[in-house]
Amino acid sequence: MNKNLLFNLILGAMITLTVPILGALGEMRLDAYISMFALEYFVAMAVLRPRRRTIDLLAIILLSIFFIIVGVRVIEILLT
Repeated sequence: MNKNLLFNLILGAMITLTVPILGALGEMRLDAYISMFALEYFVAMAVLRPRRRTIDLLAIILLSIFFIIVGVRVIEILLT
């Protein structure tokens, strides 16, 4: 099976499972969902290592958003 196809199937399954699980746990914050999606993407990338022909723009965007979310949480903790 093609590595890129396997990567897309696994990532899709992980994201599909994450949404109902977090919903069942009562999670309402959008940043929790986005953080989990970013972590799942990077775990799938590390394990499956799909071939990329161009710059992985999605990885750059997800990492940037993840850093912003973490930065906001740290600032909230420091200011309280």
